[in-house]
Amino acid sequence: MNITSSELQQGKRVGAQVIAETETVYVVEDDTSLSNAVRRLLRSAQYRVFTFASAEEFYRSDFRNSPGCLLLDIRLPGISGFELLTRLLDSGIHLPVIFMTGQDRAGMEEYAMQLGASAYLRKPVDEENLLAAIRQAMQSITHNKEISNS
Repeated sequence: MNITSSELQQGKRVGAQVIAETETVYVVEDDTSLSNAVRRLLRSAQYRVFTFASAEEFYRSDFRNSPGCLLLDIRLPGISGFELLTRLLDSGIHLPVIFMTGQDRAGMEEYAMQLGASAYLRKPVDEENLLAAIRQAMQSITHNKEISNS
């Protein structure tokens, strides 16, 4: 496949997909080995990645200055992923959120979707499913920017 000049301006090609280098994924995961693996995968797909071991650490960061997608574990030390999303929404902050969990219980997926999650993934997370969910979340950011600029 040939890469066009407009693709070069927009970002890099990964397979058949062009991904802007400035697309940011925030990963909130307390399992260090999983967090590192996800970071490597996403960086190889040309995403800018920031990792956090807790919801509180993420909330204190300067994520508000760089729009992105939030990949969020549900069970975390301190406040849960559900509680973090609720705080974000109560503060008027709307990020596409992809929940991931190894503790899937009845009603959790439905609750995540009621909160507005873009996707709900079960651990171990399939790499292709994760990348597809992130691409979809990034498209929603682009779509929302286009609407607000109209």
